[in-house]
Amino acid sequence: VVTFLHTVLLCDKLNFTTALVVCPLNTALNWINEFKKWQEGLEDDKKLKVSELATMKSPQDRSILLQKWQDSGGVMVIGYEMYRNLVQGRNVKSKKLKTVFNKTLVDPGPDFVVCDEGHILKNEASAVSKAMNLIRSKRRIILTGTPLQNNLIEYHCMVNFVKENLLGSITDFRNRFINPIQNGQCADSTTTNVQVMKKRAHILYEMLAGCVQRKDCTTLAEFLPPKHEYVLAVRMTSIQCKLYQYYLDHFT
Repeated sequence: VVTFLHTVLLCDKLNFTTALVVCPLNTALNWINEFKKWQEGLEDDKKLKVSELATMKSPQDRSILLQKWQDSGGVMVIGYEMYRNLVQGRNVKSKKLKTVFNKTLVDPGPDFVVCDEGHILKNEASAVSKAMNLIRSKRRIILTGTPLQNNLIEYHCMVNFVKENLLGSITDFRNRFINPIQNGQCADSTTTNVQVMKKRAHILYEMLAGCVQRKDCTTLAEFLPPKHEYVLAVRMTSIQCKLYQYYLDHFT
């Protein structure tokens, strides 16, 4: 993402200037450090300006920084909760400040928006998800390391943020993919159920090929040291044996 944003925001032939990185608060400074790390040694005019709102305490200071970011370009890093609060105007009475927050964060918003730990948007009914879905930016990226195959409803929510209506409504998606796929994963699934599951899973994979990039551990395998597991068996003490036997005799 750092490389991508650096490329598209500094390219003279592209008319992009701003990017918003929305992330959990505890990773905001890490994003700042990553941009510094990967831009180290570059000339000043070849560096992206990177700012963050976590250390700005007053609404006035935040509005000034956001306006400066929108005017001069660069990357702004903000936490999900702060994004929600600013968009919804919480604890902000000034109409002027609300207008600045809306213009910079929602409509028209930044040229690019990146959602780190994107599974936070898994529930469309949550306040954070509702706030994020107000954004008018059309170029969207979601990053998540959470396995998605166990909950297709969450998957639909994230894909819908990036590519609206690609998978249809949640009702259509449930009938077309969720139910057939789940029916083929049961212990007593018939051969037909399993075949239908595989077909629907393949169709879903093909539909998402243009907007989902999935990487597993093989990408890094050659760069990581081998993993060694050691299993140590330790005998219980006499008091542990007595307590366990008591539990078996009286509670099971």
